[in-house]
Amino acid sequence: MEDRMRYEEEMKGLRSIIENQKKNIEAIKSEANEEHSKCKETIQQQKIDIESVQKEANSLKIEIGELKKKHKELEAKHEHFVGEMKDKIECPVCLDVPRIGPVPVCPNGHFVCMKCKTESCPTCRVIMGDGKSLLAVTIIENIEYKCKFDDCEDYFTVDKLEDHYKDCYHRIVSCPADSCREEVDLSKLIDHLIEENCSYGSALKRVENNSLVKDKFTMKEAMRSIPTIEWKLTIYTYEDVDFAILLKKQDGLYYFSMVMFSSEDECSKYKVEMTVHDRDSTDVSFNFIGTPCSIDGDKIKLKYLGLAVTSNGMEKVLRAKSNNTFEFSLTFSIK
Repeated sequence: MEDRMRYEEEMKGLRSIIENQKKNIEAIKSEANEEHSKCKETIQQQKIDIESVQKEANSLKIEIGELKKKHKELEAKHEHFVGEMKDKIECPVCLDVPRIGPVPVCPNGHFVCMKCKTESCPTCRVIMGDGKSLLAVTIIENIEYKCKFDDCEDYFTVDKLEDHYKDCYHRIVSCPADSCREEVDLSKLIDHLIEENCSYGSALKRVENNSLVKDKFTMKEAMRSIPTIEWKLTIYTYEDVDFAILLKKQDGLYYFSMVMFSSEDECSKYKVEMTVHDRDSTDVSFNFIGTPCSIDGDKIKLKYLGLAVTSNGMEKVLRAKSNNTFEFSLTFSIK
């Protein structure tokens, strides 16, 4: 009897547990269904949002395309207008557009530039007189002129042209190598130095910020008595500027200078310190502190704008190597 009662109690407990588990399962299913519904709604909303964004993007794309088209049309009209204006004030003799006033004009309204002006109008042959065109001056002061350097596609008003020429990346500069007589586009100077064997190596040496750079240079025994020696350039890059170290012996002096491939104004922002010493120590050394030379400067004067060391001084820093070769070091920093 007791066993039967115990059995029924156990069964009752098991039924209760099973019922609770069923309820838990139903609750989990219900929660899962709710989450599933929410996910479906979220996905559906995201699809709607994506479609909306795509429609907006397509609309913006069309609008941008129309604006680009209008911009090109306006640009073409502007170029045509400027071209017409230039044609009207172009000198019929030299075919140049005057860039400064005054602009002489004949009684019939024909223009000629100051340098080509004569007693009679080159277009209609009437007496020129002293007429000046204020309209022509207004036009030449406001139209844009293409940069004179071949590879530059930029345009500027006449008052900004000269400033641009000083900084134009395509301006013509002299190769800084003393024995080279080439004049090249600044943007092609590095290629020229490498391809024409004006420099050591086939790539620029990178200079890290606040670092000391040490390079060794050699010369043969026979060269010590030669009055003029020129070393190839060593070219470097630092931050966003490139430069070269020039070395030359002439008339008993050794010249060391740094030439930066930038304008005078840009060079004035940097300070360089150069030290010439023997390869192993700086017990005997010669120093220079100053600004780098600009590639736009007078090439003949470049070597004089750095460090000059006498032959007797260099003898103190030259160290013998093998094969009758002597070596010295140049250390520099730039900031």
